[in-house]
Amino acid sequence: MKPFTILGYSANDEVFCPACLRSTTGLGPSDTDYNGRPILPLYGADKTVQEECCTYCGASLLELRLVAEAERERTNPELHVEKTRHRGRQPALRFDRVPPANIRTELKQAGWRWDPVAQLWWWPKGAPVPVPASLNLPPPPAKVVARPPTIRRREATAAQA
Repeated sequence: MKPFTILGYSANDEVFCPACLRSTTGLGPSDTDYNGRPILPLYGADKTVQEECCTYCGASLLELRLVAEAERERTNPELHVEKTRHRGRQPALRFDRVPPANIRTELKQAGWRWDPVAQLWWWPKGAPVPVPASLNLPPPPAKVVARPPTIRRREATAAQA
């Protein structure tokens, strides 16, 4: 969990989880509470906040956040990778979002470079191009080779013979 992750909110001298803040008070994080004070976010970096429980539902703020993060990871769609070219020449990989740290580490160790302007990883060296197996890229398409034309000759019929 990142240190500036918001676990809950403090309003009206009470502690609220994000769901209870809206449902019980009708307030949002950008509103002011009933006493005219701003609603303060409670951050995960504060050790005392990690021990807090919601006044209304009684759930631990830290447990609610961990459950939400686990749900987000479980429902997170699979990482999509597209093979492309960098500046029209070098092989490159474009991701639909930031790849996980382990994949970035594999790419760096294999010799891939990150181009922040083009938003892709590119291979600066010649062939062969090592692609980490953890990317689960489909195999390259089979090479299409033209066959010589098929010449069919008419068979001699009994009338012609």
